[in-house]
Amino acid sequence: MNRKLLVMVAALFVYGAAQAQDFKIGYTYIDFIVYNMPEMVGIRSELKTFEDQLASQAQAKRATLQTKVNELQQMAQQPNASQAALQAKDAEVRKMDQDFQTWTAQAQQSLAAKESNLMNPVFSKVQTAIDEVRKELGYQIILNMRTSSNDGIVLAAEEDLNITEKVFEKLGVPMPTTPSPSDPATANSGNGN
Repeated sequence: MNRKLLVMVAALFVYGAAQAQDFKIGYTYIDFIVYNMPEMVGIRSELKTFEDQLASQAQAKRATLQTKVNELQQMAQQPNASQAALQAKDAEVRKMDQDFQTWTAQAQQSLAAKESNLMNPVFSKVQTAIDEVRKELGYQIILNMRTSSNDGIVLAAEEDLNITEKVFEKLGVPMPTTPSPSDPATANSGNGN
């Protein structure tokens, strides 16, 4: 009985080893591909315009708030200013400050949502190309070379497992210089710049 069990375990081991040889894992760098897509020129421009509009609105709101703060300070220095008027002006300034803080948070959320709306189609397009290349080359898994924080996922691998160039070919986009951790184009890829 032990001999049959040993033969069966050995057969399973050999089968598993044979299957492992057919199991191919590749890697790419999705952010490098996405941030080198031709669409990024327009996306960066649109985001910059939107960001500039928000900055202009913020500057106007900040100036209005500062004017009200100055009015409160001048009122407080007047010897005959009524306590009720000071309290009303103080409440107005506090409300404006709170409204400005709320607006600032909403503006940041709005910018992030706009970036996401503009970037999602590009990421989807690149992901589709990665899936197609994976199937064409017979890979079971494709890993992302780095995270958006530039941490390495693939620490060491054969270069022939890197499908990045094939993905660029599938997308019809010329592949730029290979990314490196110190490359500014890849270092800023997590924030859309």
